[in-house]
Amino acid sequence: MSSRMKERFNQRNELILQKAEKLIKEKGYHNTKMIDIAEALDIAKGTLYLHFKSKESLVFSIVKSKIVQFFKSVETISRSDKTAKYKVINIIREGYKSDFFEFVLASFPDMGAVFSEDQNEELSSIQQKIIACFKYVIEEGMDSKYFDNTAPSDFLALQLMQLFDPLVYDSLVYKGDMSHEDFVQFSTVYFLKAITCEGDNKL
Repeated sequence: MSSRMKERFNQRNELILQKAEKLIKEKGYHNTKMIDIAEALDIAKGTLYLHFKSKESLVFSIVKSKIVQFFKSVETISRSDKTAKYKVINIIREGYKSDFFEFVLASFPDMGAVFSEDQNEELSSIQQKIIACFKYVIEEGMDSKYFDNTAPSDFLALQLMQLFDPLVYDSLVYKGDMSHEDFVQFSTVYFLKAITCEGDNKL
């Protein structure tokens, strides 16, 4: 493939991803067909399959780029010279405004069942890097006595990741009476109070 052809292929690839994301956000994952994407772009369905062998692989490309972007944002925050408390607050805010959370939320609850085992492993690998950043920040806060909690840092890092579960947001914000701003505020206060908890962790 010549450099010119490769450039055109990559440009069309990006257009496909943009259009597919827009349609999925509007119609949902299951209601968006490959033919819908092809027709919206005015290209043949066969041309679409030259770029992506299935709707699953197309959506995986969308999700992967977004979770990588989120990881880079978290990594930048974790490496800053700010306090651990500041970092946690900004990680939570960044998470709720990230393209990754927005897309998963718009596609919820369909996303969980659409990826193959290999794709899930790749996404899990990136997710583990994000959790490692969370753990680093939490341990940094413990070392500086900003946080005081007897729970293991692995557990607390996973709890921080759980804040971005779309089920809770969907039921309280999309289907409830809570605003996005209040949800982010409550989530931040809740986690900070939990992580600075003094006392015994036994019931």
